[in-house]
This record gives sequence, structure tokens and C-alpha cells, in this order.
Amino acid sequence: MKLSLIALLLLAGLSAEVADAAETAGPRCFGTGDVVSADGALTARVTRSGRATCGESKIEIFSADGHLLAIVDYTSNDGQGGEGVIQAQWSPDSQFLVFSLTQPPGRADRPYTVGIYSSKKNKVKTLPASKPEFSFAAGALEISGVSGQVERLPLAN
Repeated sequence: MKLSLIALLLLAGLSAEVADAAETAGPRCFGTGDVVSADGALTARVTRSGRATCGESKIEIFSADGHLLAIVDYTSNDGQGGEGVIQAQWSPDSQFLVFSLTQPPGRADRPYTVGIYSSKKNKVKTLPASKPEFSFAAGALEISGVSGQVERLPLAN
């Protein structure tokens, strides 16, 4: 019984340490891969490079027939000064690719960046955010604004 209680206490302490480490480790990085829109008409190819923790990223948008539509490049010449993709996801209606980026290297005081690619305009708009996570809800994008409050942004071309 004493051994079970000690083991339980040790596991509880270890779980708390793992949770603390995950919280301080920063966001999880996207890496390299393709993100296909729900309707299959568009693919975002995220390529990771560089030596920073999350690396640096380049995003290429392709049509279903393989035509390159847009390039958004967050890499640097030295492989250390760019920003890497943390999260990338198409909106449920396949009209927008939303992605978040790491903070600039050595600038933890700066906000994260959330990018929104519009398939109709073939352009990217960026917004500052206090956290790199975002979600979709009923035709809107929800991000943590620089004030820390959740902002609900309608998605319309």
C-alpha cells in the first residue's frame, strides 16, 4: 500500500513537470507537408528549412491541376532570421488558408503573426496575435489578439 501511494505521488509529480515543460517549451512546429483544402481544389505546400527551433517556412499554393498560384516566403538568407509555420489550416469553405508563424528570432517580446491567404484575391493579409493558435467557428476566424482577448474575425472575400 505504501509503495502504491509513493508511486502515485511520483507519477503525479512527473505529470505536473511534463505539463510545465510543455507549457514553457513553446508552440509545436508544423514542419514540412501539404495541406489540402476541403474541396480538393487547392493545396498549400509548407516547406521548412533553416536552423532555428521551428525553422523557417515557405508556403506555396497550388491549384488542383498543379499550377503555382502564390508563394509566401518567411525564410532568410542566413537560415536563422526567418519565421516558421506553427499551424496551417484551410477554412471549412476552402476559401482561406490560415497559418500562424513563430515570433521573430530573438524577439520573444514581439507578437506572433497569423496569415490569411484569400483564394479569390490570391493575396495574404497578416495580423498580430498574442498566441499562435487559431480556430474556425461559424464563418469566422478566432484568434487571440495582441491584448490577449479572443477576437472573432468574419471570413469574407
